Amino acid sequence: MKKNLFVFCILLFSFDLFAQTENSEFSWKILETAQVEFDNANYGVSLNLCNKAKSKRKEELLYEYNMLDISLSPRQVKRVGEEFKDVIPVLQEREQKESLRIIDNYIKIYGSEFFNNSVYELLSWLKAKQVYPEADFLIGRIYQLEGEYITAQKFFESARKEAKYLDIPDFEYEILYAMVNLAKEIEDYEQLEKLLLLILDKDENFRDTVLQSALLRTIDTDSEANVDKFFMLYRAESNFSIRAIYELANLYEKKGDSESSLKCYALCSVEAFTHIYNIIVEKDPSYKYFTFADFLYKCSLYDDIVKWGMDNNIWKMFFEFSDSVGKSGKLVFARKLYTDISVACPDSYIRTLASTRIN
Repeated sequence: MKKNLFVFCILLFSFDLFAQTENSEFSWKILETAQVEFDNANYGVSLNLCNKAKSKRKEELLYEYNMLDISLSPRQVKRVGEEFKDVIPVLQEREQKESLRIIDNYIKIYGSEFFNNSVYELLSWLKAKQVYPEADFLIGRIYQLEGEYITAQKFFESARKEAKYLDIPDFEYEILYAMVNLAKEIEDYEQLEKLLLLILDKDENFRDTVLQSALLRTIDTDSEANVDKFFMLYRAESNFSIRAIYELANLYEKKGDSESSLKCYALCSVEAFTHIYNIIVEKDPSYKYFTFADFLYKCSLYDDIVKWGMDNNIWKMFFEFSDSVGKSGKLVFARKLYTDISVACPDSYIRTLASTRIN
């Protein structure tokens, strides 16, 4: 009798919470409004909305946990085990539509393997998910703009540590790059290096010492012909690390570590080349790479590629790669890079800058 009363109370509480959720804004909507206020420089309003979104998210998660916990409690459900493929049909048979919605939502976001294919691991995860890292991230940005750098660091770090609870997992890189920007702003270069290496920890190319050695060997030939071969021989796929390698190259250059700087410039140039090359091939499947100058000219034909290159310092990166090669003493290789950039780079300023290196 006591057990039935307990279940009834939980159900009553859950449905009350569900009604509150249905009749008021969702946490993501509140945070969306906070972002709008942030963009309009209404930082105080944005901060209040962020905190409101965090409170609302806790309510939503408690509701989801209770709903799923109740749906999993009957013996009929328990005896089929814990794997999603076994539990879901039983919940469908019992018409547990809300619990099925919850399960489906999180599998779509994270994949079933994230929860080891276990509905009970999802349940435990929901119980532990008492944070809203996206809200902490925006709060950190507010404090950064207000000059409260220590507080900003605290909220950024909180968002980073709770990245496994992000609605969009890849948003973790947005958080890390915000932390990079803050470290640069306060000139904390030790922290900057740690953050960049943390971003690159998942980049297989950056950990591939064989690839990096091969890049340097090609440069060391100091051959004009090998400039075109350099971009023909090597490919390096990357999603989020190009900027981090570029920033690290700049940092090592400032520290006087020219060898590490050249490795980074070479690798980020290849990663950027690969990224753009793949886009060009999607646009023009007949495209074949022959020379670096021709590649740069081809880039200039597409406004979106030109803009992406501008926004991400890619054209500047190729130029600074040339500078780094020249500083290493490989003047023939560097001169050919400068020449190609001076005649075909989509950025007119970088073209002019490269031409001054030739004369």
